[in-house]
This record gives sequence, C-alpha cells and structure tokens, in this order.
Amino acid sequence: MELRHLRYFVAVAEELHFRKAAEKLHIVQPALSKQISSLEAELGLRLLDRDRRHVTLTEAGRTFLDEAIAVLALADGAKARAIAVSEGRVGHLNMGFIQPALAGVVPRALRRYREAYPQVRIRLAELTSRRALEQVASGDVHCAFTRLPIEPTPGILHEPVSTQEVVIAVPEGHRLAERDAVNLAELADEDLILIDRRVEPQLHDYYVAQCNEAGFSPRVAQEVNSTWVSTGLVASGLGVGFVPASARIAPQKGVAFVPIEGSPAQLTMGLIWAEGAQPSVLRNFLAMRPWQKEKGEP
Repeated sequence: MELRHLRYFVAVAEELHFRKAAEKLHIVQPALSKQISSLEAELGLRLLDRDRRHVTLTEAGRTFLDEAIAVLALADGAKARAIAVSEGRVGHLNMGFIQPALAGVVPRALRRYREAYPQVRIRLAELTSRRALEQVASGDVHCAFTRLPIEPTPGILHEPVSTQEVVIAVPEGHRLAERDAVNLAELADEDLILIDRRVEPQLHDYYVAQCNEAGFSPRVAQEVNSTWVSTGLVASGLGVGFVPASARIAPQKGVAFVPIEGSPAQLTMGLIWAEGAQPSVLRNFLAMRPWQKEKGEP
C-alpha cells in the first residue's frame, strides 16, 4: 500500500463518483478503478459499493476513510516540516557571544534574523573568546560573535562585523577622570587591571603591546575575566583599566571613561563559524548578515 492509493481512495470517497475523482486526480478513470480494486484486494475488504449509477462507502470504507485522511495529513505535515528545515525556516540556531558583543551587534543581528525567520529557535551561550573558538570548532555552537584576531585554527572562518575604540576606565576623582583624553604613557605608574591571559590571550597581549609601544611595561595589579569585572574593580579604586568604549553604555557607578590621545587602540568584533557543510539556519544567517547597520542607523 502506498500513499497514492490512499489519495485515490479519499478522492473517490469524497466525490462518490469515479469520473469526477479521476478528473480531480488528473488520471484516467480505468486506471483509478484499477488502483481502488488493487487496494481492496490488498486489504481483503470491500471499501466501496458501486454500480452503474452510484458509488457508496461501505461501513469498513467509512472507517478506512477517516484513517486515510489522518495518515495523509501526517505525511503532508512531515513533508512540509522537512522542506521548512531544509530551507532554514524552522530549526535551531546555536550562537555564542562575548559580553561586549551585546553592545549593538548581537541585539541588532538577533532582532533582524528573528523578523525574517520567526520559527527558528535561537539558543545563546555567553562565552569567552577562547571558549567561543573551541565551541565553534567542536560544533557545540554554529557561530559566535567574538574578538578578532583569533588564534589560528584549521577549519574556522571569520568575518569582521564592527570596530570600536578602547578607552581608559578610571575611578571618579582620579587625577585623569576629568581629562578630555589621556596619553598612554601617563599610565606607566598606575596599577592596571587587565583581562586574564588565560581567558583572552589575544586581547591581553594587545593591551600589553599598547603599553610597550607607549614606552613602559604595565604594572598589572589585577587580572579579570570580563569587562564588567574590570570596571567593578576600577570603581573599587584598585586601579585603572583598558575597556571597550561600549562599556559606557551601562557604566559602573564611580567610574569615568577617558579617551586615548592620538590614534586610539581599536577592538574588532567578528563572527566565526566552521567551514564545510552548514545547517540551513546558519546559511541563512550568514547570507542575510543581520549584524550590518542599515543606512542612517547610528
């Protein structure tokens, strides 16, 4: 028994007329009659009573009709869902992000992607840059917003999505707090709060290199695992720190943010994903690039 046998039977049962049912199915009447007879023979039941003028359902036929309609509905639903998954209209998109990406990039990307694909469930994971790279490489997440550059990793692709300046976070009342800008060399005698190299090796090394270029080795007082912790320790008076400019969006009380003179350090945010076969939801996400700013958007 095949699905087409059920479709043929349902058409005849609904029309109670072989010629009309055949026209509806776009087949010739003798072929339809043969298929119905074949179905009845396979079942060992008479589903239809017919003579030259009338077609009626037997008691078994009425029961079989209900079940056939249900089976066809399930089959059609399964086909529709499979097509939707293959087109990336339903499914799950597993995405990682580092905390600073919440300042514009992630909210904008999620909002636009959800507008385009409302039936795709998005599973988010807050990660460090190192964990983001590991989880993309392992397939635990499909993609991740993280800082660039990343550690060279075979099979990992990336694309820059935004840049922002680095500023210096200092306690309110600090000698630099009211300055319009600060020269990095002025931090030579300050206790610095830096991101832990075990957590963000590229970022840690970048900040150290900025200090070295300014002519001094940083005096690291504390190492932290996030910008939020860094500004919290700055507010506590334990030192000053490099932070992305986006930290000013939700500032810690008791912290002032001072720009860096000249050509300030820049942080690049990027999206990373694994090369090779990609799930449809990720292909759609990459194709629409929902993180990009629209014309006139601040």
